[in-house]
Formats: sequence, structure tokens, C-alpha cells
Amino acid sequence: MTQVQKRTLGLAILSLIFGCLFIIPFLGMLFGIAAIVLGIIALVKISNNSETLKGKGLAISGIVLGAISIFVIPMLALLAAIAIPNLLRARLHANEALAEASVKTISTAIESYSSVNNGIYPADEQELVNAEPPYLPKSYSGKTIAGYNYSLYLRSGDYRIVAEPEGCGTTGTKIFVSEAGKIFQKECK
Repeated sequence: MTQVQKRTLGLAILSLIFGCLFIIPFLGMLFGIAAIVLGIIALVKISNNSETLKGKGLAISGIVLGAISIFVIPMLALLAAIAIPNLLRARLHANEALAEASVKTISTAIESYSSVNNGIYPADEQELVNAEPPYLPKSYSGKTIAGYNYSLYLRSGDYRIVAEPEGCGTTGTKIFVSEAGKIFQKECK
């Protein structure tokens, strides 16, 4: 008796290929459905002609990868839809915390300058930055740092520091103000 050589069914190979294409954004689910359908058809044909056809493992692999694309990828998309707003909210809170700390730092620098200069506040921010040693490590006035715009209003008798979000609701929700050493916050509109 002669032994018949089995040939691999092309549908099984195609099922595996489509199953591997599930990683393509947006089209992955369509390839996944095609992989499942072709894999099932291949399994039926291989079962009916098991003496001449092979590729059962390829078809099963295509079906499994297709199922992953249909069930796992949407789950990942759902997790991303949940995680992204939380990450944005965390960034907003981090911006606010940095703005509040910066206002405190600037206020402390101004008060330190005043204590050394007989109660007189600096006329401008450069007196704080250019002093030896500097009261402030960098300039803030007129700059945007981490989504907050900083304004310093300095006079010899008092001062006002304002840190306002660049985009209310997107980079921050609070305005931080320091007047003569007192720091307060208010909601931006």
C-alpha cells in the first residue's frame, strides 16, 4: 500500500495569517473575525478529509488569535478609556501642586529679601534672581511653567504673586495668589 502525503490546507494558513494581523489598529477586529471564520471552515474540511489534509494546529491558532482580537483588544481600549482621564486628572493636580509650591517659594524669597533689606520689598524680580546668593533660582514673572502663567507685581511696600492656569479646567482649576505673605486660592472660571 502506498502512503498518501497530506497537504496543508490553505485556509488554515490564511486563518493563522489573519489571526496574526489582529495587532493592526482598527482593522484588527475584522482580521480577527476573518481568522475565526476561516479557521472553523478549515477545521471542518480537515475533519472531513483527514487522510489527505493537515493544518489543524494552524487553524486552531488562527481561531485563538482571532478570539483575542475580538475580546482582548476591546478590553484594552476600555481600560485606556478609563486610564487616560485619570492620568489627565493626575497631571492637572500635579500642575496645581507645583503652582502652589512655586507661589510659596516666590513669596518666601520676597520675604527673605525684605528681612535683609530693612522691610523693603524688591522693585523687580531680577533683584531676587541676580542677588548673591540668589533668593530665587529662576525667573517666574511672565512665564508659563507646567500649565500655569505667573505674574509678579512688586512695589517697595507690598507685592502680589499670581499663578493662573493657562487653560482653566485643562491645565489647572485653581488660581493661587500671594499678597504680603498670605497665600490663598480661588477657582478659575
